[in-house]
Amino acid sequence: MLWSYYLRLTIFRMRSYPSKVILFGEHSLLYGGEGLALPGRDYCGHWNRGNAQHFGTDLFRLAEYLLVHAHSFNNSLNVPAFLKDAEDGWFFDSNIPVGYGSGSSGAYSAALYDRYGDIKNRDTEKMKADMALIESYFHGQSSGIDPLVSYCNRPFHFVDGMINEASLSDDLTGHFKLVDTRIPRHGSTYIEMFGNKMNDKVFADKIYNTLIPAVSNAIEATLENDQVRLKNLFFEISYFQLVWMPEFIPLTWIRTWEHRLSENTGFLKLCGAGGGGFLLEYRG
Repeated sequence: MLWSYYLRLTIFRMRSYPSKVILFGEHSLLYGGEGLALPGRDYCGHWNRGNAQHFGTDLFRLAEYLLVHAHSFNNSLNVPAFLKDAEDGWFFDSNIPVGYGSGSSGAYSAALYDRYGDIKNRDTEKMKADMALIESYFHGQSSGIDPLVSYCNRPFHFVDGMINEASLSDDLTGHFKLVDTRIPRHGSTYIEMFGNKMNDKVFADKIYNTLIPAVSNAIEATLENDQVRLKNLFFEISYFQLVWMPEFIPLTWIRTWEHRLSENTGFLKLCGAGGGGFLLEYRG
């Protein structure tokens, strides 16, 4: 039993939980549109032992939250083991930027679920719901997409309420690049801002009739590795966000955004809620 325990700790120390990148579907996914997300290659977290670095997370409050919501989980969590490990110096060691929309809390939630969950029901929807409940501690509300991508370490296509594993060409994903605005932000602020804008009929019509179809077509082109079509659709989405969502783009990036569109090179789009964090660049 002791050997099994240390083997388990070794496995968890070795496993990493990646950040997530939403290629397409930020905001519009919440209004019936499609989404495409994949694990990030540059940022991740893993369990480590040493001086605790919880970046402001109150472990006792988190544990209390998990216990209060224990009846809502499909797969139970061993909260006492979580607290015991924390006392023994275990912590989630991550280089995923906080406040960037790259899934820092999602990776942490996935790591908690993987290490302390008694996962008997491996239905994807059930696990996503469990991890959404964990991540809700950090955000107040979570779709579960970020932790699911991190936990499974694979791309997912979200359409019509269904979750489908996706296969993406390495050649194609190499055309995407994260651009650091160096501006941390609170995603909830911009999610709320978008919701308020949707109360305007003109804006809502543009989302439903222009952006959502463009996103669906861009996802289709990505899955089919149609790079010519994808470049045109990325341009369309970038232009739409500049015209209809300029307040979501950091002011210092507006001119660069415009320049990329006019020069027809390296188009930019939001990579998350907006306001800062990462932007997503596509070079066709």
